[in-house]
Amino acid sequence: MSNQQTTNADVSNPSANTAQKNFPSLHNLTCPKCGKNGFKVLGTKGAKGASIGVGMAFGALGNLIASSASKDEASLQPIKYQCSSCKNKFDSLPCNAAPDEILSQPCVITFTRLSSFVGMAVLQSVWLNGVKVGSIGNGKTMTFQTFTKYNTIFVTDQYGVVIKDAYHFEAQSGGQQKINFKRKFV
Repeated sequence: MSNQQTTNADVSNPSANTAQKNFPSLHNLTCPKCGKNGFKVLGTKGAKGASIGVGMAFGALGNLIASSASKDEASLQPIKYQCSSCKNKFDSLPCNAAPDEILSQPCVITFTRLSSFVGMAVLQSVWLNGVKVGSIGNGKTMTFQTFTKYNTIFVTDQYGVVIKDAYHFEAQSGGQQKINFKRKFV
């Protein structure tokens, strides 16, 4: 039995597919109030309320049911952010990457969720540049690609609340990035 998991969230090669025009990016995302681009990722819209309601009403069993109901396919939905400068909270979809941000060859990302007793039965969602690339179980590994130079990865619980902080990295064309996660990026 293998711990390797591959998602279908790969983006096609931009030089081979001229129809591909949108590459998600959070690099140029700015606060609508102050215009600055430093921010903290909070999670999917409405996530905090859902986690409190289900947790209080159904406890551990509710957490397992919510986890099993999370979809494993790539998805795009508004994400809630908090500006680092003015503390304004806002929702946004990812921006389109600028032409100088797009890589000629993909960077392959290998994401490993290290084994942990805390939350071991709960799936967590992995997001790349504001797009959900898949769900990952305890002790599992998934592989996906990016064609965007500046990347932000974050992980949410079964309700959509971000676990700890986001991880930022600069991808290299044709490169590889290995990321380990255990309730925080390690």
